[in-house]
Amino acid sequence: MADMTDAQKKRQQARQKRRGESEETEQQDDGSGSESGEPLDAVKQAAKVAAAGAAVGAAAAAARKFASHHENGDDGQSDEEKPRDEQPDDPRADQEEQSPEAEHEDEQGEEQQEEQQNRERQQEPEPEQDEQPVEGASLGDAGKAMRTARDQLQELLGKAVESASGLERTHDGWVVVLEVVEVSRIPETTDVLASYELELDEGLGLRRYQQVRRYTRSQANRGEE
Repeated sequence: MADMTDAQKKRQQARQKRRGESEETEQQDDGSGSESGEPLDAVKQAAKVAAAGAAVGAAAAAARKFASHHENGDDGQSDEEKPRDEQPDDPRADQEEQSPEAEHEDEQGEEQQEEQQNRERQQEPEPEQDEQPVEGASLGDAGKAMRTARDQLQELLGKAVESASGLERTHDGWVVVLEVVEVSRIPETTDVLASYELELDEGLGLRRYQQVRRYTRSQANRGEE
């Protein structure tokens, strides 16, 4: 084997020095353990026993906590750990989320809806009331109404009434239709006639009169207007 260089010799001496210091440290540790009267194995055993006791205590505490949550119907999760949809609803949150602008828009929408409903109610036709049947009148009362209407029309027009073509009893009076010769011609079939409708009240007073038809006598004979 070749001679070692100076560097190799120095490294070998350093290793021997470190090995010697390590052996001295171990001897000192053994000596201190012997002086205290507690062997190293006993210390290790005590540490294991303490660790085992701590583990048993922690397990018992966890079991008691789980049983308490189970009895109270809780799944062991706090409000922060629960999902968002499982947390209790806070009504104030919905109120805070709605802005004043949104509330104003809701009020305007309700007002417009009410106005629309009011317009629809106004446009709805009112139910027709069933009219009570008109009471009849005696022949004498009907004849009196006819004569009164004829006299009134002749006085208004200054022309003679040729005939009466209609008479109706109303709830509060009469309606009479009279025929008047408007223009006399030869032959008579070419005469121009007119129908006048008169409305009388219960006391046979004149309410109104109007011309409702104008025709020639020949048309009347054929039943044509």
